[in-house]
Amino acid sequence: MSEKPTVEQLIAAAHARAGSDDELALLDAVVAVTQDLSGQADEAVDQVVRQVRAAGHSWTAIGERLGVSRQAARQKYADRVDRIQEAPATVGLIRGRDLSNGLAAALAEAETEGLTEAGTEHLLLGLLTDGVAAATLEQLGVTRDKIRDASRRLFDYPTRAARTGEPVFSAEAKAALAVAEQLATERTPVCAPVVVNTAQLLAVIATNPGSRARRVLNDIGIDPADIKRQLHCYIDIPRTAFGRRARRKRRPDDTSARCSFCGHPRSAERRLVAGPDVWICADCVALCGEILAQPADVGPAH
Repeated sequence: MSEKPTVEQLIAAAHARAGSDDELALLDAVVAVTQDLSGQADEAVDQVVRQVRAAGHSWTAIGERLGVSRQAARQKYADRVDRIQEAPATVGLIRGRDLSNGLAAALAEAETEGLTEAGTEHLLLGLLTDGVAAATLEQLGVTRDKIRDASRRLFDYPTRAARTGEPVFSAEAKAALAVAEQLATERTPVCAPVVVNTAQLLAVIATNPGSRARRVLNDIGIDPADIKRQLHCYIDIPRTAFGRRARRKRRPDDTSARCSFCGHPRSAERRLVAGPDVWICADCVALCGEILAQPADVGPAH
C-alpha cells in the first residue's frame, strides 16, 4: 500500500490540476483533490460494509467497529449498501422514500424481536413511520403498542434464539409488496413515473382478509372500509394518458342516470347534478345542507 500523501504532494497535485498560478483557482483545485481522496475512502468503506452485511453481520456489530451506535450506522450506510435487498423494487418502478423508510422500520422491528422474518404485521408497524399510511393509521387511532399487543395475542412467535444474519420479509410480505407495485402501475397515468408508496401497501395489506396485518387490524377494531375511504383519493386514479377517467357522453334524453347516494333515477320531479363520475339528486343535496348546518361536535345518528 502506498504511503499517505504529504501536504506538499497534495499542494503539488492541486497546482497541476489548477493549471495556473491564480490563488483562487489553486484553492478550488486543492479542495477538489482532497474531496477525491475522501470520496475514494468513502467508497472503500461502503464496499466493505456491503461485504460485511452480505456475510450476515448486524448493524450493531458494524456500529461497534465504526465507533458509532447501531442506529447511526444504519442511517449512514443503509441506503448506500442497498439495505432492503430482500425485497428489491420491480425494474421500472420507483420506491418512495416513505415506503423505503417503512420497510426498513419493519425489518428493524423484526430484528428487535429476534425473528428471522418480518411479516405483514411488521409492515403495518413500519407504515406508522412516515407518509400517507402513517397519517391514515394515526387518524384511526392505530398505534405501535396496539399493533404489538394484538400481534402477541394472535401469533405464536418463537422464543429468542441465536440467529445468523438479518431478518428477511416473509412470503406474505413479499407478495403484498408485489401487489402494491402492481396497484401503483395500474393507477398511475402513463405519462408519469410509477412511484410505489405507503398508501398502496396499506391498501393491500388492510384489504386482504387472510393477511396477518388484517387480523391485527380486526383485533384492534379497525374497519378496513375506513382505511379504503381514507386512501381513496391517493390510489383510485385510473391509468389513462392524463390520469383522468374518460367520461361517457350522455344523450340529453338519457334516463339511465341515478343518484350515486340514494340510488333514485333521474326524473322530472327528482333532478340530478353531475360531478366527476357521480350524480347527486336534489333531496341528497338538501340532506347534505342539513348535516353541514349541524354544530361541529354533533355527529350523524347511528
